[in-house]
Amino acid sequence: MEVYLRKLIRVLGIGAAFASLPLLAALAKLEPPSPPAIAYVSSALVLLASLLAWEFGRGAKRSVRRRIILLGVVGCVIGVFAYLYLYVRFVEAIPGSEERVVRGYECTANAKAIYRSDCPDLTKDNIADAGWETKTLWTRSSVANVEIGLVATWMLFICGLIGAVGGIVVGERFKAARPTAPGA
Repeated sequence: MEVYLRKLIRVLGIGAAFASLPLLAALAKLEPPSPPAIAYVSSALVLLASLLAWEFGRGAKRSVRRRIILLGVVGCVIGVFAYLYLYVRFVEAIPGSEERVVRGYECTANAKAIYRSDCPDLTKDNIADAGWETKTLWTRSSVANVEIGLVATWMLFICGLIGAVGGIVVGERFKAARPTAPGA
């Protein structure tokens, strides 16, 4: 039982190391503005995946594990860059607040009438004039599509983390403790 617990603690340590990445992103306010607590749920998924990989994947061949790790890293990199592009392009922080809003890419009829040639690239001042209600400036569907894109690329990043942690945990060789010879 003691050997099992040491192995379990080691697996949880590896999983926790990977699970800390979404939490660090949340501390830097880089997680998607909605849904709430997505970084915490993502971290829990990564940690859970490490346990599932350890339990069900121990017999995987080295070539399969390496492919899983490589696919995980590729998914992570693509997810991070796609997410950061969308985040920088469409997320605005409300000054003096912890809150952020998501911009759209298609202006409403009212916004087109007021801002004409500036649509859809409205300034932060324009958003502030609208009381930070982005759905009065951009169509609901364009804001919703951006929110879905942010979550989808975030989840691609998380799935990449899950693949990488899974491949590493499955490949981790846990040697059983050998009894020492008397007098050794």
